[in-house]
Amino acid sequence: MDYIFDRGLVINKTDFGEADRYITVFTENYGKVNLFLKGVRKSKTKELSSVDILTISNFTLYRKNDDFKISDFSHCESFLEIKKNLEKLSYSMYVLSLLNLVLVENNSKKRLYKITEKTLFHMNKDIDEREILILLGYYLYFIVRDEGIVISKGSGENFSFEHSTFVLENNKYTFKLSTKEKEVCMLYLVNDIESLKNSEYNLKEIKKVIQLFEKYLSYHFGINISMDNYMLGGI
Repeated sequence: MDYIFDRGLVINKTDFGEADRYITVFTENYGKVNLFLKGVRKSKTKELSSVDILTISNFTLYRKNDDFKISDFSHCESFLEIKKNLEKLSYSMYVLSLLNLVLVENNSKKRLYKITEKTLFHMNKDIDEREILILLGYYLYFIVRDEGIVISKGSGENFSFEHSTFVLENNKYTFKLSTKEKEVCMLYLVNDIESLKNSEYNLKEIKKVIQLFEKYLSYHFGINISMDNYMLGGI
């Protein structure tokens, strides 16, 4: 039997019966995999925490037919600072839910995995709500680019989901931004996050661009995700 050793982030879990658990793991090299852990909830607390949601662990896996099976696991990171803060935890649950929607099982997304780790480790630091929102806006736009979709500046302030550019006319397939909101969007498009951090754009303007990226992903990937559904209030 050939064993596979990989690092992964637990993005979802489902407990059932008295002791069993299904987990969904975003692995570094194999993408999204679903794993069954029989009796794990009767194991030691340390072992159980290694397969809890929002935890990075090392996994020893093997293939049986077309499925992955788990042989062993060990804990790496639990993001305790995030888990102690309800607002940060809400933002993180949003990220995990987004991953669960956009990832296809057994499809490697190594670049997305690395940026996901970086995003969560940064959120685990002492940063304010504005910096978190800027970070998540970049994360959403990264997912768009990682799918090979190119957004262009265009003209006007109405973003066309159909044509991936800004247009003059407003219709049911466009999303209107203010002048400042478009400026925020442009900073994301040119990857100038430092200028965005040092700017005076407010939370409302940054959130509006995040909403644009959400709707853009919904339009192209058929998902339904909204940060507002995960929020318990500002940090």
